[in-house]
Amino acid sequence: MLRHLTALTVVLLPLAACGGSPAIAAPAVPKDRAAQLLAHYQSVNNRANGTSDEKLLATVETGAQLDMDRAEYRRRTAAGEKYAPFVYSAPAYYIPRQTGFPKWFAVVATAGKTRHALVFTQERPSGPWLLTADPFPAATITGVALDKDGYATAVAPDDGKTAPAPGKVAAVHAATLTRGTSGMAPGPYTTQAHDALVKAESALKRRGVTLASDFRPDRQQAFALRTTDGGALVWYVVRQSESYDLAKPGLIGNGGDLAGLISGKVRRHLDTTALTQYLAVVPPQGAAQVVGSYRKAIQATAS
Repeated sequence: MLRHLTALTVVLLPLAACGGSPAIAAPAVPKDRAAQLLAHYQSVNNRANGTSDEKLLATVETGAQLDMDRAEYRRRTAAGEKYAPFVYSAPAYYIPRQTGFPKWFAVVATAGKTRHALVFTQERPSGPWLLTADPFPAATITGVALDKDGYATAVAPDDGKTAPAPGKVAAVHAATLTRGTSGMAPGPYTTQAHDALVKAESALKRRGVTLASDFRPDRQQAFALRTTDGGALVWYVVRQSESYDLAKPGLIGNGGDLAGLISGKVRRHLDTTALTQYLAVVPPQGAAQVVGSYRKAIQATAS
């Protein structure tokens, strides 16, 4: 949960019972166990953050989340920043009924003034529960559909009740960021982010820096919950690749989000990779609205 915010230059499968009504799938995890898992993550993550212990971090995180927080450790160490422990408050648990693996559930909580939308996953029976996603919602999350027992409904990546389907949202979003195409609702994470990048490319060009930027869906799967209007709340990841060519050395520094990823002066060329976790509301009809994000540069090479 260690964060350094930067601006962008965010199925339920019933089992058929023989000769009777479909069986109801069990929750991915009991509610009291979900609370224990959140407390365990908070404790271990605070310990790992205190010493930038990447091995300990890997016992409670996975996927894009782990890659991003490891990069943040390196940035914080390079910047000489001290760590302040966090505490989650007012958690709300969204636990879907599920069969098979991976199993997962979501938690919406706050830590200080920051909102979190965490997703924990379990890849196999008796396997560890690991934090897989944690974008920052811009506002309180509402509208997740719950059954009479208070459990949520997971939505399949290829669900046909939303357009795009949850598994396609990252591709549509990436196209908006790369080419300015439609498909996502206008806003700071979509159309405005594309426009800001175009302006940044022009400004860099005047300084002697040529920037080429590309966005693609990350390999990490999307997670989605049914909303009360029949749509879905979707967690997904977009991968950004940037390539900078410099007319002369020193036009780009190695600080900011790149601190700890490269050393020495950027002379003629720089390649970077960044991941952005997004949270979006996808209605049954209409464009997907991005409601949260967390971005981090995870890799850089300079020559």
